[in-house]
Amino acid sequence: MMLIFLLVAGNAFARYTYGGSISWGEDTAIYLMIYGLMFGMSWAYLQDKHIGFDLIRRLLPAHWVRWQAVAVDLVVLAVGIGLMVSAVEFISARGGRTSSSTGMPMWLFQASMLLGGGLLSLSALVMGALRLSQPTDEEASS
Repeated sequence: MMLIFLLVAGNAFARYTYGGSISWGEDTAIYLMIYGLMFGMSWAYLQDKHIGFDLIRRLLPAHWVRWQAVAVDLVVLAVGIGLMVSAVEFISARGGRTSSSTGMPMWLFQASMLLGGGLLSLSALVMGALRLSQPTDEEASS
């Protein structure tokens, strides 16, 4: 986040004081933001601090809440795998191009989807395993 801030602030400063900006600054800030989003979504899922549908959870009987969470983990796993498959197809179709602003191959930036999908899938597997290995309230009280 600090690097994104410095790039955007530096570009804005240069634009208004010198009349020009760093040619690769805008694109690099966007790519860094995408990588940050991909790491952030898997980190938030591992901490169980993601956006959820609590209304459904509150309406379920207590013994079903665990299974609803495991079902969500399975859906997130499928989404992560889908993101990885899409990323592979996208990279194979357009990864050979070079960024005009940075001069770097585009697959370096497009790989963020592959990495993000992999991390999200791994997060869903870990959370599902944790939920299944923890005893339910009924098992803990007996």
